[in-house]
Amino acid sequence: MENNTSRTNVGTNLPIDSIEVGNPKAQKTLLVLHGFAQNNEQIKENIVDKFSSEIIQNFRILIPNGIFPIPKIRPKEITYRYSWYFYDHTRQKYYIDMSTPIQALGNYLKANAIDFKDVIIIGYSQGGYLAPIMASYLPGINASIAINANTRVDKLGENLSFNHLSVHNEGDPVVEFQNSHNSFIELKKKISNAQYVSFKINSHEIAPENISAIETFLLEIK
Repeated sequence: MENNTSRTNVGTNLPIDSIEVGNPKAQKTLLVLHGFAQNNEQIKENIVDKFSSEIIQNFRILIPNGIFPIPKIRPKEITYRYSWYFYDHTRQKYYIDMSTPIQALGNYLKANAIDFKDVIIIGYSQGGYLAPIMASYLPGINASIAINANTRVDKLGENLSFNHLSVHNEGDPVVEFQNSHNSFIELKKKISNAQYVSFKINSHEIAPENISAIETFLLEIK
């Protein structure tokens, strides 16, 4: 007998744990999104802790954990990593798509009394896939930054007036550089204020050159 399976979307209260640093009185807010199976402490160490004092002084910085926990259970402790969504590469389809984290993070910003027009979304790897898609669905988002990520241009929403920066290492062994660059070419057709910067670095990790490019972009944003 076959299983009669179905999926029902239900309303629920979804908690988001986050770290806040920077200037709480700053006009602009950075929303920093980690990669798959990471957490906010890791992305803080890899990006935010590398920022210059000028960035720290001029931005409020929020670093949330992903909405889906991925616990690692050991005999004496449980450590938590997180995901924003789930994509089944074997079936080429989303098990849980980006609409769920977009809605959750939009509510998170509202709960913190943050105007979307003052928000710059910075995403690394899986968070980088999410950043421009989220910006295209939340009206008025100032800018998005994607680090070592492709862009699903087919998933973009209707709000395309934001600024965008893609940063990618050319020797990235996880997210293939040429695919990333090709997706940016398609992105540029829809988002005129978009830039792409690449570096001859053989790593998926965030490098000092990446941080420098991000800082330059942030300090030019009005």
